[in-house]
Amino acid sequence: MKSGRTCSTIDCLLQGFFCSKCNGSFICNLDKKHAPIVLQSGTHGADPDFSFDHTFIQLESLFFELLFDESSEDVQLSCVRVIHQILAHGTSDILLKTRFKWIKCVEYLLTCRSKELREAFCSQIRFFMDNLVLSSIFAGDADKSKEAKFLDTLKHAMTIAGSPHILETLMECTAEIMVAVNMDSKLFICSLILLVDQLDSTHMTVRMNASRLIHRSCYFHLKGGLELILSKDVCICTELYDYLSERLASRPVLVREFAEAVFGVETKELVKKMIPFVLPKLVVSHQNSQAVGTLYELAKCLNTDMVPLIVNWLPKVLAFALHQTDDQQLITAVQFYHVQTGSDKQEIFAAALPALLDELICFTNGGNSDEIARR
Repeated sequence: MKSGRTCSTIDCLLQGFFCSKCNGSFICNLDKKHAPIVLQSGTHGADPDFSFDHTFIQLESLFFELLFDESSEDVQLSCVRVIHQILAHGTSDILLKTRFKWIKCVEYLLTCRSKELREAFCSQIRFFMDNLVLSSIFAGDADKSKEAKFLDTLKHAMTIAGSPHILETLMECTAEIMVAVNMDSKLFICSLILLVDQLDSTHMTVRMNASRLIHRSCYFHLKGGLELILSKDVCICTELYDYLSERLASRPVLVREFAEAVFGVETKELVKKMIPFVLPKLVVSHQNSQAVGTLYELAKCLNTDMVPLIVNWLPKVLAFALHQTDDQQLITAVQFYHVQTGSDKQEIFAAALPALLDELICFTNGGNSDEIARR
């Protein structure tokens, strides 16, 4: 073009490309000249010997070569901005063949030095949440699901992040994932916990951004935010409260920051909300020394002793144990109360019976609110 010579190839390139998937309204008229057409697998048909997969993989190799070449950030940015289109056109076979290159791509873009590249990737990371893409690139196995493998990549990036600036863009990526998936997805609660995990960071900006992103991501799903989500989804509520209760002793600043910055209450009020969800499970699993330690921490937050605390929640604990398929959990819970209070089995059930019947009828964990009302 600089030499002033006309070139039909350049003319075509300047017109852009029409894709049968991205440009659904485009109708190709073979009798007229149009810009180059990118065809999907199985639609080219003109040459039966043409291998779409082979050609696509060759083009992907060129894409990765340009992406990892740090000599031109503008070229790298252009590559990042079309990631969603490349993923959309890749078949499961192609994604499987190139999965390790894609994993390297994700790892590189999450922690690269360039802020522009990291931010550009933030807007692309949600496309990896597509079921076909996630299943192909982060293929699950007997030990780990595809979601767990993807999140391991994100967790590792947060661990090795060399500066708060990189950590903040990683949190932005995490928030993008929360927005992209449904609330009942494992990715939602795990991403939420990743953000909560940054609330006791030594960097104030990281802590502030963590609480901001939690609010923003939750409000995207429900206008009432996280509190409304927790009131409607028992699974999310239980998993989040389990995570917080386990960190009462080891990371009290994180729990306090969550209470104050996210819920706007004191730690004591947060613990009161948590107890119905976490205490029964802790009593049933009391043989684990950490569980007993957590019970003492819960009591400490409420300015009481552990024994009065567990006695007050006896009906709830027994109802929880009775709803488990493993009978041993009920036996374990009763033994725990016997050791702590000196009461035998008959005395324990006699003390809990009226309230226990009510708990059994209106047991809320995992229950439908309309069904509970009818009960």
